[in-house]
Amino acid sequence: MKSVEILLDQKAMNGEGPVWDAEAQVLYWVDIVRATIFVFDPKTGQNRTIDLSGQFSTIGTLVTRKKGGLIFAPDNCIASLDLETLSISVLAEPEINLPKNRFNDGKCDPKGRFLVGSMAKKPDGTPTGSLYVMDTDLSVRKLRDGLIITNGMDWSPNSRLFYLADSFSRDVWVYDYDLERGEIDHQRVAFRLPDSIGVADGLTVDQEGMLWLAVWDGGCIMRWNPYNGKLLETIHFPAKRTTSCVFGGPEMDELYVTSATIDLVEKDWQNFPHNGALMRVKTGVKGMESFSFLG
Repeated sequence: MKSVEILLDQKAMNGEGPVWDAEAQVLYWVDIVRATIFVFDPKTGQNRTIDLSGQFSTIGTLVTRKKGGLIFAPDNCIASLDLETLSISVLAEPEINLPKNRFNDGKCDPKGRFLVGSMAKKPDGTPTGSLYVMDTDLSVRKLRDGLIITNGMDWSPNSRLFYLADSFSRDVWVYDYDLERGEIDHQRVAFRLPDSIGVADGLTVDQEGMLWLAVWDGGCIMRWNPYNGKLLETIHFPAKRTTSCVFGGPEMDELYVTSATIDLVEKDWQNFPHNGALMRVKTGVKGMESFSFLG
């Protein structure tokens, strides 16, 4: 059994969006509903807090920017953040006419584009969400609509496949990915979660092409083979609402896992004493790098 390490007993309301910066050897992550960005240094244990709740009500996700700072998705816009001055520039507002929506998960592809998905602030099953891509010239295109809770996304090691989870569905989808054009096509089901184990949340892919999925209300990370739909491994965590995961560390074999406390009851705390924690586990396999935005 793999040993789970509690790095920070943060009690985040909705810890999410972990991104590993291989150059700086630090982890970026967010607390969505507190509109807060964290910078965790595993060497020192320090967790820098950047509270932006004075400007925004949520921060769905973030990515590193090659020329410095971060690209992040507060509320229903895409913005940049200077980590030294904390100055913010809004780069795009693709859903300015959808005030009941917010951005959720997002990631950069190997060409440095930023893909980000939206959802309703209070999801009720209505498919108001969409998946967008911001190209390196800062233009924004919609890749698909009709989504409910746009969530976990990543690419196969050869970048030819793109994975996407809609948390309202039991399915994790796979698309053909045109890396040169930044387009998706031919949606099909990579695998389907059983009804009894929670909801598909954030995900990441390892160097063998296997998919690691955080299960909201499942208290676990599951490793799936997306080519044949078989479950390979389940790692249990002392947090009921595991939300996302990313590989990091000097050897890229450490899985960093975020979690949430939002809407939990006393029984959940008895059974899962580290809800909202940032956690880590050695996996025995290496993961893919977190790509930076090149615009």
